[in-house]
Amino acid sequence: MPIPRRDEEQLLPFARFGSEKMIYDIRMGPQGLFHDGSFFVAYQAAEKGGCAHPHIIRRDVQGRWSQPVRLGRVTVSDHHMAPILWADARRHLHVLYNAHFTLNQSRHLVSAAPLDIRRWVKGPPIAPSITYPRILTYPDGRRVLYYRALGHMGYWTCKISPDGAAWDVPAPPLVDFDRDPEVPGDEWAGSYHSVALSRDGNALHIAFVRWDERHRVNPLYKRFLNLWSRYDLYYVRLDLRAGRLLNIEGDPVERPINRRIARERCLVWDTGERIVNVPSILADEQDRPQFLFPVAGNRLDRCRFWFIRREGDGWRRHAVASMDNIWNGSHLEYDAEGGITAFLIGRETANAERLYGGGRLEEWRSADGGRRWRKVGEISLPEGYLANNPKPVEDLAGRPLPRTLLFFGWKGPEAIPSSGPFRGGAYLWCDWPTSPDSARFPNEETNGRCGARRLATET
Repeated sequence: MPIPRRDEEQLLPFARFGSEKMIYDIRMGPQGLFHDGSFFVAYQAAEKGGCAHPHIIRRDVQGRWSQPVRLGRVTVSDHHMAPILWADARRHLHVLYNAHFTLNQSRHLVSAAPLDIRRWVKGPPIAPSITYPRILTYPDGRRVLYYRALGHMGYWTCKISPDGAAWDVPAPPLVDFDRDPEVPGDEWAGSYHSVALSRDGNALHIAFVRWDERHRVNPLYKRFLNLWSRYDLYYVRLDLRAGRLLNIEGDPVERPINRRIARERCLVWDTGERIVNVPSILADEQDRPQFLFPVAGNRLDRCRFWFIRREGDGWRRHAVASMDNIWNGSHLEYDAEGGITAFLIGRETANAERLYGGGRLEEWRSADGGRRWRKVGEISLPEGYLANNPKPVEDLAGRPLPRTLLFFGWKGPEAIPSSGPFRGGAYLWCDWPTSPDSARFPNEETNGRCGARRLATET
């Protein structure tokens, strides 16, 4: 039975002229912060195309969006240059952008006054080479920066800052797939990662997939897949206090992890020749990792999200939603009743081989710990529009706001051209309870001005 949609006010973009991944996928972030009723969002855009530059925008407690502030310039048309955003212990905002490949090219800016987007000063260097930066916040206020150093074949590492302002600490390699190649193919193996803090904030849950850099024809799909050549799922836990890596059984794992160690100690799912992408992560009540993992079937346009959790002494997989592109994004969170909510990009059959995905933004729920799922609604854009990369907004303590999403959308069916014209729009969706916690959420009147719309439920 089709799921009804309410006849409600159209959700409108708060920023326009966005490039591909103007709101980035789960490897980078955050891009949206919330404090005392105000939202701050960093994104990548350019009205005339060419190179998409970093911008920031603020929504005040009355629901009014500021004019966007351009933070700087980039010199190449590359969505990896997109900005991320965090606040330090003094509530000064920080932006990091232009972070990809080349040494000493990332740009770190700091707001001249707390929570002020109008004036910025140059921040101190963070690391010589940064790609896919992800900032997470300890309960005690320290910040963790997880990122990849060097290029596709580089290694993944992290830095810890006491206050979010200074990062003058070493960053030894944690995962380096092509270190010490042992079998043919290892010398062409890289990895892509997503991370989440443990419930107590003292560890990182790290999920990663294998990248095959070889220019080979995939024997299942009978073609060269280029950027889609990602396989398998691995998991390791980083104890941030001791600096140790542990597998799911709690046994120490040698660092840095190369491909052999990952296969022997960290493997969650060997997908063979079926391609995948990085999963979203949700820690359960016992702080065990759970994943929403996109996997292709025997055809590139026959994909599915799988919910994966530890049950007994093994990993168990449960089917969630079908879709047509492994680049479709997702976000997991618990609902108020203890069930699990998945916001995900579902099937859009008009152009299944769109390079970076896109489709309908759907909500799915499970009331039994992820074993069974049902679709309960959609967050709809105008006819013919596609969405991708649903991500949570975080408060200054790094806590995701429930039922609050950033994502970007554009008029399909084709992808946004890499050099413009850029036709992406950034969207904020929030669906807060009728009696919000005043310490963390705006009042109900403000909520209504945020583009909040209740999702329809099944009948």
